Amino acid sequence: MPAILEIKDLDKHFGGIHVTNHVNITVERGEMSAIIGPNGAGKTTFFNLITGSIPSDNGRVVYENEDITGTRPEKIVKMGMVRAFQVSSLFLEETVYDNVYLAALSNFGKNIGMFADRLSYRDAREHTEMILVRTGMLGCRDLKASELSHGDQKILDIAIALTLNPKILLLDEPTAGMAPDERVKMMALLEDLHQYFQLTTVFIEHDMDMVFGIAQKIRVLVQGELIAEGTPDHIRNHEAVIEAYLGKEVV
Repeated sequence: MPAILEIKDLDKHFGGIHVTNHVNITVERGEMSAIIGPNGAGKTTFFNLITGSIPSDNGRVVYENEDITGTRPEKIVKMGMVRAFQVSSLFLEETVYDNVYLAALSNFGKNIGMFADRLSYRDAREHTEMILVRTGMLGCRDLKASELSHGDQKILDIAIALTLNPKILLLDEPTAGMAPDERVKMMALLEDLHQYFQLTTVFIEHDMDMVFGIAQKIRVLVQGELIAEGTPDHIRNHEAVIEAYLGKEVV
């Protein structure tokens, strides 16, 4: 498959700390991949760099053959690289339906109110219904976001991200803080969404059951450096990865 995202020699320091160390990654269109590594490995910083949230010191980010290094985050989102869980995007006192509908209307109508025509409203309603069905949230449509479990709030956050019609969906620890049954539900959901929307999905995760359960490719960051990438079997038996984790979880 052709590359949708190419990270070329990406580098970032915070003071004397080298948080991203000349990272080179090629993400193929349609892949489901995980980024793992010990705490402090630079995983979230890497997401911040490629989405334009913070500037890099060196290197390039190429998305769909276009150099987007230094591009504003909102423009990157409009181009189809969408990140969930970055900042809570939920209106807690609004219903599940309204949370998704307002996001969809903002996307279809670009502006809410006098600039959104009837077609935008209709498209937004249809898009909202479809996303609620695909994410399994239709039965919760009339609940306030504040009434949802932690796991369902994360699913709602993903539903909102889907209104932006992503080509690449970036997820930072989608199962963090979830109960075991919620983690299983999230794994199944991400696989379904990945296939249905033909997404390229990249997620950061500490839950190794999820990583080795659904990722087609795994990349390992340690102290800002990409030390390994490959299939789950390759990573499971990779000496440097085993050493980085001191033999925990990945063996």
